[in-house]
Amino acid sequence: MGIRERLSGNEAVAVALKQINPDVVAAYPITPSTEVPQYFSQYVADGIVDTEFVAVESEHSALSACISAAACGGRTATATSACGLALMWELLYVASGTRVPITLAVINRALSGPININNDHSDSMGARDSGWIQLYSENNQEAYDNLIMAIRIGEHKDVRLPVMVCQDGFITSHAIENIELMEDGDVRSFIGEFNPPWSLLSGEPISVGPYDTPQFYFEHQYQRARDGGFEKGYP
Repeated sequence: MGIRERLSGNEAVAVALKQINPDVVAAYPITPSTEVPQYFSQYVADGIVDTEFVAVESEHSALSACISAAACGGRTATATSACGLALMWELLYVASGTRVPITLAVINRALSGPININNDHSDSMGARDSGWIQLYSENNQEAYDNLIMAIRIGEHKDVRLPVMVCQDGFITSHAIENIELMEDGDVRSFIGEFNPPWSLLSGEPISVGPYDTPQFYFEHQYQRARDGGFEKGYP
């Protein structure tokens, strides 16, 4: 039986993260995504989750921390918007090229300039070819559902890619709608345990992010596109 609630899109994402209870969340505030880590950090402070919350100095650092944590075998997540996503640009390709399943809540907002904090998809559309899977949410319910599904999708053994869960800044992120939540136990059962095939902490010798010569780089780009579903024509 679902739980009836009234939540904004940002709080719905934070509730989903609370139910997922990731190992690491690293984030830096930017309008209109600030509420996501703000709500979630309160769950951390109250001891509702045992996530390691890392308050970093920039969005570039946020994704760097998530990549490192994921490479060490941790389930990781973050959130950003607009220029924050642009500041992550270099690391977007590192995350997908390293095949670490990070979940990123993107609260879509226009890129500057001139300065604009309203909804626009130029941020995530600009990252369309970065190797990330992108899920777009029409309403708050979909933002919640997609965030939970993103964990299963990105961590699947045949995928192993980071996933963006996008929703419209202010239009859904701050608007309160009726929503049906899953029970905590059902969420945990659905996503299961994170069992990465490799980890920097496993004790086995591995190389993460090695230099790729052209012939191998091409093959790795093909594999990333294939496993993300782009070869099959998925959005």
